[in-house]
Amino acid sequence: MARKGIDPAFAGAKVSKLQFAPVSRWEEALIVEKDFNASDVRAWLAGLDCPTIGAEAFFETDGVQAFVGLRMPCSQAVLNGFAASADGFLLSRAFFVGDFIRSAEKVSESSLFCGEPDHMELGLVNMWKSYGALTFWERGDGPQLARLAEALREDPRYLSLLPAPPAYETAWNCPLPHWTGVYISREVCGGYMLDIKAAEKYLK
Repeated sequence: MARKGIDPAFAGAKVSKLQFAPVSRWEEALIVEKDFNASDVRAWLAGLDCPTIGAEAFFETDGVQAFVGLRMPCSQAVLNGFAASADGFLLSRAFFVGDFIRSAEKVSESSLFCGEPDHMELGLVNMWKSYGALTFWERGDGPQLARLAEALREDPRYLSLLPAPPAYETAWNCPLPHWTGVYISREVCGGYMLDIKAAEKYLK
């Protein structure tokens, strides 16, 4: 089945890091980079006691920072699957976004990124819940860029200096919560700013 909602370039991009978080608490995420020890990842996953677990793979394509992610019930099979993904990332020369997605599909026994997305949100990377995400588009709404502009007029928090990079997520609710994210930020002294030009480029 075609992945209608995901950029084809994403699947072939090399993963730069993985992260795992209990429930949706990305502020507490274990960030797994290439110098990490695989046994430490397995030990961290084994110590979790939470109803759901989130996983994200970060990458760069055409100079754009992006990520894909999902959230699943926290079972032993899921933890084993995420540990296997971490092993693949840490122990192979090249681990691709497509590898991460296929691993998630195998564990969940579901096809991901199929059909139209359910909604889009603006948020801060690893502060999505604590800062408060801004839902600006839902399935059936009009043009996404126009809806983002309208949402920012109603809630201008994202137009000020920000403590983490802003990104937008395109999200699917079924068969489980999963999403793609694209950074639309520029770094400034003391923090980050929303890059409106980048938002205009990608949401057109």
